[in-house]
Amino acid sequence: MPVPVPVPPAFTATERPRIGLVLGGGGAKGFMHIGVIEELERRRIPIDVIAGTSMGAVVGSMYAIGNDAHEIKAIAKAIDWTTVFTDTANRNDLSFRRKREVRDILLNFRLNVDDGRPVLPTGVLGGQRLFATVQQLLAPWRATDDFDRLAIPYRAVATNIVTGDAVVIGSGNLSTAVFASMSIPAAFPPVEREGLLLVDGGISNNLPIDVARRMGVDIVIVVNVGEPPASADRIRSAFSVVNQMQLLLGHDAVRRQLETLGPRDVLIEPDITGFGVTAFDRLDDGIARGKDAAEKAGGKLASLSVSEAQWSQYMAERDARRHPAPIRIDAVVIANSSIKVPTEDIAPLVTTRPGDTLDGNIMARDVARIFALDEFERVNYDTDAVDTGNGVMRNTLTVNALGTRGAQKYWQAGLLIASNFGTQADFDLAVAFTDRNFLGTGAEGRGFARVGNDVQFDVSLYKQVGNWFVEPVAFYQRYTRVFVRTGSTSVVDAVQVSRIGTGIDGGRVFGNWGEFRVGARIGGLNPIEATGFNVPPGWNRDVDWRAGFTVDTLDSVTFPRQGVFAQVQFVDHVTSLGGQFSRNTFSVNVQKPISRGRATVVLGARLGTSSDVTNDFLGDFQLGGFLNLSGLTQNSLIGPKVMFGRAVGFYRLSDKSPILDLPIYVGGSIEAGNVWDVTGNISLDSLRTAASAFVAADTILGPVFLGYGNSRGNGAVYLSIGRIF
Repeated sequence: MPVPVPVPPAFTATERPRIGLVLGGGGAKGFMHIGVIEELERRRIPIDVIAGTSMGAVVGSMYAIGNDAHEIKAIAKAIDWTTVFTDTANRNDLSFRRKREVRDILLNFRLNVDDGRPVLPTGVLGGQRLFATVQQLLAPWRATDDFDRLAIPYRAVATNIVTGDAVVIGSGNLSTAVFASMSIPAAFPPVEREGLLLVDGGISNNLPIDVARRMGVDIVIVVNVGEPPASADRIRSAFSVVNQMQLLLGHDAVRRQLETLGPRDVLIEPDITGFGVTAFDRLDDGIARGKDAAEKAGGKLASLSVSEAQWSQYMAERDARRHPAPIRIDAVVIANSSIKVPTEDIAPLVTTRPGDTLDGNIMARDVARIFALDEFERVNYDTDAVDTGNGVMRNTLTVNALGTRGAQKYWQAGLLIASNFGTQADFDLAVAFTDRNFLGTGAEGRGFARVGNDVQFDVSLYKQVGNWFVEPVAFYQRYTRVFVRTGSTSVVDAVQVSRIGTGIDGGRVFGNWGEFRVGARIGGLNPIEATGFNVPPGWNRDVDWRAGFTVDTLDSVTFPRQGVFAQVQFVDHVTSLGGQFSRNTFSVNVQKPISRGRATVVLGARLGTSSDVTNDFLGDFQLGGFLNLSGLTQNSLIGPKVMFGRAVGFYRLSDKSPILDLPIYVGGSIEAGNVWDVTGNISLDSLRTAASAFVAADTILGPVFLGYGNSRGNGAVYLSIGRIF
């Protein structure tokens, strides 16, 4: 435990009463506390103690460590409230393996299993980003385990989920205390502290007036941003149900607290009309409402103002306590509960070394990178100071990587729909099962199934050692293609092909941005039905070797705004080992988004060539479909040579929203490309051009597009669900 350091008292004057500030919970309505604090400072009203619950505990902690109202406002503005409540790691932080996984048609949602049973989370939201943000803001105070030694003495109130009793926290880890106070039941998992499971303090004491009084104050200034239980017509969502439950549980406690107010106490109740608990995008409005409410209480507040000289003395003494001594790290320990990720793989992601000073921004970045390994339910850190016996403190930084029960095995699902409301109506459903520690080997076993217009079954076993990997695979595919043969505008061919085989890949990953992969496949290929082809009957053996290099730094595979995707591939079908095809293909695919404000343009290019012009049914290169020569039927052009380019632009119409965000876009594209039989036929004159316009939304089912495309008079209306970039 840290050794207490002598500090001056909060205020030395004795002629004025001690004032306590009580900040109640209320979700985003807690922004109103900032406006109240701003008005209190303008009126030179010194605060001697702070007691807060939930969002009141958050704002209260920012004030207690010495920030003024303007600094708290700047901190609140700097937080991205649209992402802080999500637990999805930034795609840029994911390993290359996980990036490749989400390039399938699968959704991000997973159903973890353990011993064959679903593992349901203890909260809808894990709280990883929110807790990491709190840790980042309060990092300089990690060595302060007595909240009376903050710039302003402070208490946070949480609830014991087992007994329902209020738990007043005045010591220990400040960030843990704050997070426990705001951990809404069912929304966030309980916080374990000193053997107790703690949740939001609003259930037991949303307005902790009694807590402030026990800290030895004469007068309390109480800011109540809570609301009475809602009527039936206002309970319309899962979040409103959770909020109603909390309001019902805490309503009587708030009433009892308010009944204790005396004539000298000040109650400030901002106007909360139309301001919801999730309105985190209304910071300025919330601050203004708080300031306005405090101004209306100016009559009672006036008697609490002090002279400029007293205020200057108060601020000087408060500021003397706001700068804790820097924490010099003497040792770094990684507490790793994962059975798959070795500690040696985590250690390089922790950039703080013995001898460094603890930096909250650096730790936030490192924690995000460890969380992106996708093996942990929660990643955080602690510091512990131990007296070595000669008066010298030894500070140990412990990074806690807490594994997720059942996270080694999980199911995923996905959906792909492509329709032009005419000749095309493709529907594919996909499901995958992943075992990240197959039979205890540390290898990742994965099965993938896709059924619908196309059928695909894959099983693989991926083992990575350092930067090198090996991946044996087995597969079955069946697909149908209907297309216009190159050089023709009317000859329609069709083929249904089945493939079955096995193979092995190996290669090297480069950080989380690139992968070099080589491999071989051997199997059978059976054109079941073919029109317009001279196809050998029955099963034909197909043997190939392949190599490719992929770079992927896109921030999203649905609506990317930055990064790049580039892939170069070479596949050589050989007659060795009984192979019946001799041909090779080479292809390049590049996608580059460019963004400014709400607008994004994704530039894309694809080039490909095949040495064989006789087996079009193998499907080397296809064009046609939405954003792939819009206006044409999907994959209706096929040939051994391809050149295609497009610019897809989209503009976000909807504002970013915390908790539940539904991005809505309007956009369009210009496209040009074609397929050819031989290189000599390639020319700019033979390029097909196309354009499209669409509206889109990024939904829980994946990206949904409704658009119209036209190519040389061929028009089509499209409905598309699934990834297009």
